[in-house]
Amino acid sequence: MGSGKVRFGTVRLGKVGDKVKEDCMIRKVKIASLVLDYTLYPRREVDALQVSRMAEALRAGRKLPPITVDEKSKRVIDGWHRIKAHEQLKITTIEANLKAYKDEAEMFLDAVRLNATHGRQLMTYDHTRCIAKADELNIAPEAIADALNITVERCDKLREVRFASYAGKPVALKRTLGHLAGTKLTSKQAGFLSRAGGMNQLFYVNQVIGLVESESIDWGNTPLVMALNRLYELLKKRAVQIKQAVG
Repeated sequence: MGSGKVRFGTVRLGKVGDKVKEDCMIRKVKIASLVLDYTLYPRREVDALQVSRMAEALRAGRKLPPITVDEKSKRVIDGWHRIKAHEQLKITTIEANLKAYKDEAEMFLDAVRLNATHGRQLMTYDHTRCIAKADELNIAPEAIADALNITVERCDKLREVRFASYAGKPVALKRTLGHLAGTKLTSKQAGFLSRAGGMNQLFYVNQVIGLVESESIDWGNTPLVMALNRLYELLKKRAVQIKQAVG
């Protein structure tokens, strides 16, 4: 478990200025020249199915909207799925809106705003990650709430139930580790967070129980059997803790 509770107050270090001016230049750019910076990406991950659908649309002759790119750094603000779809078809150039941003906070807010208004719906974990990043960039709660199309109260609630800390910084929690909200994560917990699937813990345990009870384990799968043996050994070490928790 983590080592104690921590609190996250509402960050109010000043609002980011007006929304980015829509003045931009539409240019055809080389995809190889663009920078996909995950720290600016509002989503947990790129959706392979969405990429495939866009690639199919391109094959069918459809024209996708231009992506949005920071003119100076060439960091992609919006359009990751469109880029991946072009790459899947070996297309080396793409139309882009080249915008001028004054700083990273403005870039991030525009990325959030654009992703929240089109494409695949942002999930709760996406919202939480965006709020954590906004806090790191000293973006006012009103500004990030507006970009996400949610209320400030909703942002505050997510800070309460989906935030922990690691190395002195706020960390967005997936539902799998939601019970650790308000704690300082250990290095093991922080490492697992990046690999966790996102469902609640009972779901995963019930899946294993179901496989065993229905006699559906693939006993010929050596890596699987080794993993089950490792689980068995870990549970033996936690036997007393489990009995105490059950009561």
